[in-house]
Amino acid sequence: MLSGVQGMVGETAVVTRRIDGTHEPGRIRARGEEWLAIALDPSQSIEKGAQVVVADIERGLLVVYPTDW
Repeated sequence: MLSGVQGMVGETAVVTRRIDGTHEPGRIRARGEEWLAIALDPSQSIEKGAQVVVADIERGLLVVYPTDW
């Protein structure tokens, strides 16, 4: 069982600041905390309020995709 940030892979979160691909990080709320996040699809924007899934961790940023993807 992984703990810390690595243990967040597969968890759902809510976008609190719009994410614009991998070049414009946004913010998500997961585990009661705010985290910087980028989109798994570099061309995708994810709006504030969207539900996302944590797919990976890259350079200290959570990599996410929408739950309806």
